[in-house]
Amino acid sequence: MTDAAITMGNAGRDSTRARPQDELLPFLNNFHDIFTTIGVVLLGFGMAVGAAQLVESTGADLETFSGQAFAFGLLAGIAVVFWLLSTVLVGRQRRILPGIVMSLGFVGAMTGVLVWLYVRFLMDGAGLSEASIEARFDAMDEPDTFNRETVGEIAGALPLALRILPVVGALAFLIPVAFYYFSFRLPFAGGLMGVALTVLAGAVLLSVDPYIFAVYLPTVNVALGGALLLAGIVFDARDPGRDTRLSGTAFWLHFFAAPILLSAVLNLTQVGWTLSEGDFQNFADNNLFAAMSSGSDAATGLAITALIVIGVFALVSLLINRRALIVSGLLTAGVSIGVIVNSAGLGAGAVIAVTLLTLGGIVVLLGAAWNPVRGLLLAPFPSEGPLARIFPPANANEG
Repeated sequence: MTDAAITMGNAGRDSTRARPQDELLPFLNNFHDIFTTIGVVLLGFGMAVGAAQLVESTGADLETFSGQAFAFGLLAGIAVVFWLLSTVLVGRQRRILPGIVMSLGFVGAMTGVLVWLYVRFLMDGAGLSEASIEARFDAMDEPDTFNRETVGEIAGALPLALRILPVVGALAFLIPVAFYYFSFRLPFAGGLMGVALTVLAGAVLLSVDPYIFAVYLPTVNVALGGALLLAGIVFDARDPGRDTRLSGTAFWLHFFAAPILLSAVLNLTQVGWTLSEGDFQNFADNNLFAAMSSGSDAATGLAITALIVIGVFALVSLLINRRALIVSGLLTAGVSIGVIVNSAGLGAGAVIAVTLLTLGGIVVLLGAAWNPVRGLLLAPFPSEGPLARIFPPANANEG
């Protein structure tokens, strides 16, 4: 990659006249990006509709292999078009927003094609059918309880080629994402690759030991979300000035990690590190949104817990100067505040008003006092060295 490619977006940074401590958006250079993206979206919809019309006009039977091959061949053709466009718009012109749309189109199309190829292998190469799988399960006794022996028996009834289907699906997602990222070094694709790697790790655990995956699901989710967050911090530490595509990749890693980690930590605080059979049966008592919709007495306690967790996320966001962690929790924070206010017996209109005023006031206050608050929090930390790369000083070019 050239220096111009690595430092893409710097011209956009200069033109924004934003203060160095403000977090700039790594997905938009200028209005020309928006203009080009509109064209890419229209072209993508046009290709999708055109492919559907072509399948219909040729009378292809999607129940047959030839019909499916024709349809998925068209889908692969759409992926090729997105790829060729990317070589010009992303590879040469470094158009970021159109690149995001085209990377999603390419990855989505190629993932669908690869998954279809493996399913056809299961049906035609491995000789699996729905009837043969049902026959295996019919020969088993009805499980009485959820334990390792039962789960092992169920997993053992599945052929290996079918048991690793989650891993194949994760690889079908990872391969085109990695191909796109290493070809164009698009930061968004780098963030997607981080997601794909965590999905693959979870899929491997599910295939190897489904019992451990199910029982320790809260722990697994926290570990996967934490891995994404850690990857974002590592990329940020490699670019403390936040001037290159490394920082852009870090932004997307934080962006994807935030909702995963927030939901995982909330679930962890509600059910603990492991799940039991009762946790599945009493889902509404251990989930804020379900408890709220069902009117459960546990809703207020869950809401308070959620606000505490979001407060911790806000503290981490301030320390590493990444607002994505806070933004990911706005919906949950709003619901939690609403649940707490509603417990006071106010009417629906008053609950909505108080919730919006409280949430909006907190966000505006943070926006206005972001850097002064960071200065206070970072006072004990050194302004130089490894820690300064992880916790950028409030007066540095933190972007």
